[in-house]
Amino acid sequence: MKPIRRIVAALGTAVLGTALAALSITPASAAPALASDPVPTFDYSNCPKLPSGADRSDWSCFVAVVTSGEFKVGKFDQQLTSPITITFAQGFDADGNTSTIFGKLQASKMLVRPGIFGDPILTAVYAKPVYVGGFAIDNYNIDMKLKINLTNPFLGGTCTIGSDSSPIDLHLITGTTNPPPPNGPISGSAPQVVSLDPYVLKLTNVDNSFAVGHATGCLLNFGLVNAIVDSQAGVPAAAGQNTMIYNEYASYKSYLNLP
Repeated sequence: MKPIRRIVAALGTAVLGTALAALSITPASAAPALASDPVPTFDYSNCPKLPSGADRSDWSCFVAVVTSGEFKVGKFDQQLTSPITITFAQGFDADGNTSTIFGKLQASKMLVRPGIFGDPILTAVYAKPVYVGGFAIDNYNIDMKLKINLTNPFLGGTCTIGSDSSPIDLHLITGTTNPPPPNGPISGSAPQVVSLDPYVLKLTNVDNSFAVGHATGCLLNFGLVNAIVDSQAGVPAAAGQNTMIYNEYASYKSYLNLP
């Protein structure tokens, strides 16, 4: 096993640079129209626990499934290739005020660039959005903070763009944005009912006014590797250089109808 390990280690050193170079992403086409996306299945298993004493009849669990869209962060310009599911509860607190409780953000890693040799492991780079905090929703406009985990055997398991202390701060709206240049305004779409049984809405949330910070935690937070990822990924990227588009379907159930 030792010779094999030495070969793998040597190969790792050789391909680390190519893995980082693979972070240069070619431009993507426009996000697909939501109308062409099939209505997903809604999973309520991640509905958050309600506060002690809460009246279940006053609370509903919402599941929003992002079925397509785009994220452009620095040099990343990536079509969303797998669903992102956001689960949360809304209802009334003890004082009768509307309250929101975040449940979970589920996402799979997405291939943002095949390996330089076409392999799916050693030199390929994957990205996955990770929820950091700050979730709020008002009239279908969503605020939340994310970081993007970059996965590759030689970047380690903690390499991210954005971090817990310096996250990507999104303000996703269904209206029209007013970003700083060079970005121009883009528009989301207001909710439309597509089904009554179950009750399902479709909508598009957009934000192209957010900033993105440095890469961190790459190769055990090795400074040189962080700097190389920054260079290849085009971060930090000021507000006006990044875009997030979420085409999504949403549905809900009363907590009275949940286990």
